[in-house]
Amino acid sequence: MSYKEDLAIKIATGNSCELVALQYQALIENVQDLGKYINQNDKEKTFATSDKIRDILSNLIATLGDDNNDFKNASIDLYLYINRVVNNAVIKKDTSEISSVIKIFETLRDAWYSAGANMSDKNEHKNLSKGITYGKTDVNISGSTSDLGRG
Repeated sequence: MSYKEDLAIKIATGNSCELVALQYQALIENVQDLGKYINQNDKEKTFATSDKIRDILSNLIATLGDDNNDFKNASIDLYLYINRVVNNAVIKKDTSEISSVIKIFETLRDAWYSAGANMSDKNEHKNLSKGITYGKTDVNISGSTSDLGRG
């Protein structure tokens, strides 16, 4: 099974926590690529990858909802900090902070996977047509996405 097929299955069968964990996995992969492109002095790929990182961070912020609470505020502060680190890495061509950002995302990914393993809503949407796949160069959305990740 290819990486993309495996990812599509995880998206189609994952619960809401596992879908958040997949976003963190995408961030890990993109931040790793960003470091590589900065070191290679590949401006086009550096800017494209930093845009992807910001898009995923924006999506994570959007999923926090409208309620004003400590979790939301702390998450936004963390995402803004990471955005600053990414921007500084791109502007200064300095990848020294990249590994710390990856460690943060790995911790968050693992926590969300762990939470997802303890949830019972797996396959709750088995009749829902959903499909979102991401790759290092593309995002494919098919079917109805209005109820993705919602119970």
